[in-house]
Formats: sequence, C-alpha cells, structure tokens
Amino acid sequence: MKVLKLSLIYFVFILYSLELLLFFFTSDQQKSMVDVKNSRIEIAKKKNVKFDTRTPEEFFFDSKKVNPNLQPSFYYSPIFNNFNTFKEAKKNQSIIPFRGPINSPSISCAEDLNYKIIQNDKYGFKNLNNIYQKKINSMLLGDSYAEGFCVKGSEDIAGNLNKNGFITVNFGVAGTGPLISLAIMREFGDLIKPKNFIYLYFEGNDLEGLNWEKKDKNLIKYLKSDYKIEYLKNYDIIEDFLSLSAKESLELGKSKLKFIKKDSKKNNLQILKAHTIDIIELQNLKNILRYNILNRNQNEYDLNLFFSVIENMNLEAKKFNSNYLFVYVPSWSRYFTQNTKKEASIKLKDTILSELENKKIKFVDLGKYFEKEKNIEQFFPLGYLGHYNASGYSKISEILAKELKQ
Repeated sequence: MKVLKLSLIYFVFILYSLELLLFFFTSDQQKSMVDVKNSRIEIAKKKNVKFDTRTPEEFFFDSKKVNPNLQPSFYYSPIFNNFNTFKEAKKNQSIIPFRGPINSPSISCAEDLNYKIIQNDKYGFKNLNNIYQKKINSMLLGDSYAEGFCVKGSEDIAGNLNKNGFITVNFGVAGTGPLISLAIMREFGDLIKPKNFIYLYFEGNDLEGLNWEKKDKNLIKYLKSDYKIEYLKNYDIIEDFLSLSAKESLELGKSKLKFIKKDSKKNNLQILKAHTIDIIELQNLKNILRYNILNRNQNEYDLNLFFSVIENMNLEAKKFNSNYLFVYVPSWSRYFTQNTKKEASIKLKDTILSELENKKIKFVDLGKYFEKEKNIEQFFPLGYLGHYNASGYSKISEILAKELKQ
C-alpha cells in the first residue's frame, strides 16, 4: 500500500512538473490572452498609436448621438441565440434574416483599438447599394473573415478585389458556419449570377458553427437541392424581425452601460490566478492527450456533414456555370499558440484539403502563402490576436485574384 501511495505521489509530481514546463515554454502572446484588451492597450502604447478604450456599447451610443441612423448589427448566428426575437422566430418556424441592419450604418469591432463604422446595403450585408448596379464578378461567402471584421469596407477582401477590377459583393456573415453560406448561395445566387462563388473557410471556428447550424431545422433543409424559402419575396417579415431585434439590442446595450467598470484591467494577482487554474487543471497536457495522442480531432465535429455542405455549394455554383473556390483561412492561433482547444480544428487541415482534392473541388490554401512571410504578425491588428488587418486582407485578395474567372 505504501509503495502504491508513493507511486501515485510521484506520478502526480511528474504530471505537474510537465505541465509547469509546458507553461514556461508557452509563448508570451498566449500567456497574455488572459487579459486581451489590456494586452492590446500595452502594445498600442509601445507602438505609439492612438487607441480607443471605450466598450462597443459606449462607442455605439456616443456615435448614435452624432449619427441617429446608426443601428445595431444582427447575424444569424449563436451570438443572438438568447434574444427573444430570435427564439420566437425559431419557435414559430419563421424566417430569420441572414444579416442586418438594412440600409443603415452599423459598427464593426476594434481589434486595433479603433472602431469602424460600416455601411449595410438594402439586403443587410456589408456593401454599398451601387454594387448591384454593376456586373458582378464574384460573390464572397463565409464568416467574419469574409465579412472583413474590424476593417472598413474599402479595406476588406471584397473592397480590395473591387479596387483590382473584380466587382465583388460581400455576403459574409460573422459568427456563422458553412450552412448559412449555402443558404445565402441558394437564396441570392439567381439574383447575382456571379462568375465566381468564393467561400472562405476559417479553421478556427467554422466547424463549431456547423455544430450549431445542424440543429436548426430550417437551415438543414438547404441540403436538399431544391429547397428555398424565397428570401427576397419575404422582406416584410425580415424587416419586422430586424426592427424587433434592433430594439432588443438597444435595450440590452443600455443596460450594459450601467455596469461598465472604468478600470477593468486585471491586476497581477488575477492574472496569476488564471494561469494557476490552467496549471491545476492540466490544460496543456489534456489538450496534448486529446489532439496529439488520442487524435480526437474528428470526434469534435461532423465532417461528413461538412463535406456534404461543401459539395452542395459546388453543385450550386454549377447551376450558374460559375467557378466555386474554397479558401482555407489559417488562424492567428496556428502561428502563435500551442496546446489549446483550437488544436481540434487546426489539426484537421490535411484531412480537409485531402478530401477536397479527392472530390475535385477547387481550393486555395492561404497558409502556403502566409508561411513564406518572415513577419506574419504584420497581417494582424497590432501584430496580435485577432482577425486579419487591412494588410492581411489585401494580401488575401491578391492571392484570390489569380484564381478567379474573369
């Protein structure tokens, strides 16, 4: 019994020694993620760039005093899962908009600590309405990376492609998975009839988005090639929904203003506590066991459904004799973190690209291009955690332009 106890003690000692060793070799960027906002502020100070410390709610209501037309954003995604407007529409099997607001400015995020005001078109997407008066070359689909989170419309992928003569309409919707993109193709494809459908797959969370989307009885119906809700013919329902959702967002935003703390910076003790909890829970070792040794990556996600959705997108493009382009988008985590939960989806890259090759679906691996860069940080806001910055989106548009049908 004594030997057993000693063995157990030694085993526990070895486990925590390994965990501590892994922690000490963890990058500074990864350690700083326990207090992202203030890490960004420190970086901005070092770079001597202007920054805005307001919360999204503070910025929105300050801006709305100057621009009364400013409206809250809406996305058909888990972000709005707990809104009463959203829950009622799901309960009643009613139409839910893909994106909003309609014909109004809204705000985008501030990963570089400077908020952007963007314009939403007559369908609720991040475009100017005059795009629909032109002969559209490409239709951009995907989540926040397609939408171009945290940059102006002129600086995102669609904006850069437009500058280079590829008239591109932006149908990206933040926080969504591939089923929403398939639904948008089905509902808007006949209106746009582009030469190219570009789908941006983000390795960080698109498969998680699909796990949520597949539970939606309306979205899953888009796997039937003839399913369509005639979205464009039901704009009265969509406008009513967005009006109710906006009111709910405004009420929620006002209530949040009351609880905003002026000094929200975590002190050293709080940061130490966060790191200590991770060490006690053996987070590094558990993630290595899950995703490197047991290879449980595929168990986390429904890859069969994922490939079915992608095949349906490809078939949808063929209806219009259009080029379908799957674009693999690498995350910041791929380059600057290790042994995190993101490993589950990041490590599926080879599986995904190999299957696309087998199915003869055209794809572009952006990682091949970014990995050649000596300074990858230059493509992220403040060189830190986040979506791509204006330089990153510009580089992506240059890569894609070479693959597009003219």
